[in-house]
Amino acid sequence: YTQGTLYDVTNRKNAEIESERLLSQIQNEARRIQQLLDTVPEGVILLDAARNVRQVNRLGQGDLNTLAPGWDSSPIHHLGNRFLDELLTSPPRGLWHEVETPGRAFQVIARPFEFSAEPEGWVLVIRNITLQREAEQREQQQERLATVGQLAAGIAHDFNNIMAVIVLYTQMLNSISDLDERAHRHLATIAKQAQAATDLIVQILDFSRSTPLERHPLNLVPLVKEAVKLWERTLPESIELKMDYAENDLTIDGEPTRLNQMLTNLALNARDAMPEGGTLHLALDRMEITSKTAPLPELTPGTWIRLRVMDTGTGIPTEALPHIFDPFFTTKERGKGSGLGLAQVYGIVEAHEGHIAVEAEPGKGATFAIYFPAVEEAVPMKNEAVSTLPQGKGEVILIVEDNPALRIALIDNLTALNYRTLGASNGREALALIEEQGIGGEEGIALLLSDLVMPEMGGMALLYAIHDRAWPVGVILLTGHPLNEDLTNLSFEELVGWQLKPIDLSTLAEVIMQGLATSRERFAPSA
Repeated sequence: YTQGTLYDVTNRKNAEIESERLLSQIQNEARRIQQLLDTVPEGVILLDAARNVRQVNRLGQGDLNTLAPGWDSSPIHHLGNRFLDELLTSPPRGLWHEVETPGRAFQVIARPFEFSAEPEGWVLVIRNITLQREAEQREQQQERLATVGQLAAGIAHDFNNIMAVIVLYTQMLNSISDLDERAHRHLATIAKQAQAATDLIVQILDFSRSTPLERHPLNLVPLVKEAVKLWERTLPESIELKMDYAENDLTIDGEPTRLNQMLTNLALNARDAMPEGGTLHLALDRMEITSKTAPLPELTPGTWIRLRVMDTGTGIPTEALPHIFDPFFTTKERGKGSGLGLAQVYGIVEAHEGHIAVEAEPGKGATFAIYFPAVEEAVPMKNEAVSTLPQGKGEVILIVEDNPALRIALIDNLTALNYRTLGASNGREALALIEEQGIGGEEGIALLLSDLVMPEMGGMALLYAIHDRAWPVGVILLTGHPLNEDLTNLSFEELVGWQLKPIDLSTLAEVIMQGLATSRERFAPSA
């Protein structure tokens, strides 16, 4: 006999299939949620009741690395300089808590979140406001200096009239022949002190930008060379002088007398910071600055000449840095500084439409970086401008922009630059077009030009989708907002450039040309 047992496993198999389907659906939903979180332009963190991170978007990861190192292996108890429990309550003012780390500033807002089968947790939103705070501080400083400068200018002009009378009468008395030697010595002392007071007036007027300047094209290289030669004879031998420059033609629209005064003040300031000796280093170079690479928010895109004056002295106390350009502010001992040298430097730089920045730490020296607009070559006539723009070779560019008018304008302009174009209103349409059109070759898409913020799927999500699919095509992202550090540090090979709105056609043409070259280099087939 043969005996067997027959089981009907149809229901079990169907249940397994349904379970796999539900699991796949849940995983897809989780990916979509993560993708949605990654498009949020702030750090988003989900904490459970034990303060462990349950989910975090990409910007949030960068924020946590700064504010709570080790967050991925242990509960979070602090964010920067604040206890986490302090941040899970209503802030004393407004909606946001202020959180700081050395050199960085953030805003944090917390809201309770209820898990379905677990104790409640928290959703944290973190906003990096470092650049915003620096810009606000610089704006406040400029407003304060402008107010003080106006007051100083009024005082200086009146004081100048008084000193003019004193100097004239001193010279008149000194011309009397029958005065004794003692009277001449006294008058000479008066004249010397009057000259010192007059020099102070000049410094105040320079700070307040009230000194008229007759500027003309001036190459900074020979000017700085002459200044260095003079310092070799006048500065202590314990101070080593260095100078380097990237090219000979570093021309600005300048006034040599005031620029020499600026250099002298910086050299004297460096000398006083190196009583035991050290190195004074001057460097000149040309910088092509874009809105993405600007070292200071005030620097507009274009060509700038940078002058750096670097010393190895005692540095500047951190608390003094915001005030070093204030008139009559000094960190030197009483009687050893008027507090007008750097104020005059600031005024001269401003009068030349330049900008100045300082990097200094106690005991580590100081670097003054000064940026002057370069004197540009003759601008081509407007009717020749289009012909000078970089031209395409028929490459296909996909423009992804939800604003119809801007999308059409981009299509028209790139068509005029000899590109073939396709248009999509969001990332999903763009993905469908890529699948339909293909990538590379004569008819395939060579480059994407995508807005950052769009409905359904924005530029960042589109970039991630292209990266996940390993499609060999470059992406240039467009944005109407200044980029924070986390966005500028993205390392996807598909991301070949950024372009800020409003879009300048000549800049865009250059960015596209560079993007195509970068894309070809990165995605060239292996030999």
